[in-house]
Amino acid sequence: MTAGRESPKRIRASVVCVHEGELLCVRLRDPKTGVAQLFPPGGAIEPGESASVAAERETLEETGYRVVLASGQAHVARYPYTWNGTPRRVTTHFFRAWLLDGKQSAAPVHDASYHEGVVWLPLAELDRTLGFEPAILAAVRALVAL
Repeated sequence: MTAGRESPKRIRASVVCVHEGELLCVRLRDPKTGVAQLFPPGGAIEPGESASVAAERETLEETGYRVVLASGQAHVARYPYTWNGTPRRVTTHFFRAWLLDGKQSAAPVHDASYHEGVVWLPLAELDRTLGFEPAILAAVRALVAL
């Protein structure tokens, strides 16, 4: 990064959905580094869209699951993150959510090439699996504890 130039901002929304002791995640592979990680489903908030609507929309697009957000259960995290070689200043609005139609109800997902599928992560594996980004782990832990 050039001196005096700030990283671009990324404002996004994400869902923390626990069902039967497992966290709903997506496996995403960074196109630049080739490293795959699990993330709670989420993505950019589109113009004119609220963070809560973005969280529900992104979850459906990335996982095929419809969710309902738990009222008043949200956490905002700010952290630097590099994706596809671009460092960004990220703000993510995390929302606790519940599956609307059950675990067997997922619709087919047709997402970006870096999306490698839906994973139900046992809660006992949160620290080991999401520990690559402490702010994401802290937000997930805060909402799982509610």
